[in-house]
Amino acid sequence: MKKLLSLTVFFCLALPTLSFSQTPLTKEEKVKAMYELNKKNIKTQDYSFIASWMFSDDKRAEVSQNEKTIQISDSNIEGVLSQLETNKSSIELKGNMQNYNAEFDDAKHYITVTFTIGVYNAVIEVKPNGNAFLTLNSNGKKIVHYRGFVK
Repeated sequence: MKKLLSLTVFFCLALPTLSFSQTPLTKEEKVKAMYELNKKNIKTQDYSFIASWMFSDDKRAEVSQNEKTIQISDSNIEGVLSQLETNKSSIELKGNMQNYNAEFDDAKHYITVTFTIGVYNAVIEVKPNGNAFLTLNSNGKKIVHYRGFVK
């Protein structure tokens, strides 16, 4: 009876861990999955860039909760982004994009999107780890650089 009880306890403890064990994804598989997801979103031209940090020269700050998302849909863009300089209002991006171009480097899992909106030239770079960087330039001068992700 003791053997039966011991055997039952053993199976009760061991069975759940054996039945739910899966081989974890390798780092390369995670990178490839993230890249494919971002590639799919960008190809549809229906995605959002959500900023978390902004940089300008030697300054950096977290992005304001209200001013952190731009929505890209077909050839339109809409959204508001914070600025570091307190005497300037936030950057509003709204309207039709011009010269939209998305390049995909499948070997390096790197995505580059470029477009023009109003007076701004924009570049979104999506890295293999899923981090995305948006750089806005106006008249050849870098305005601000944002770090976030594409969703």
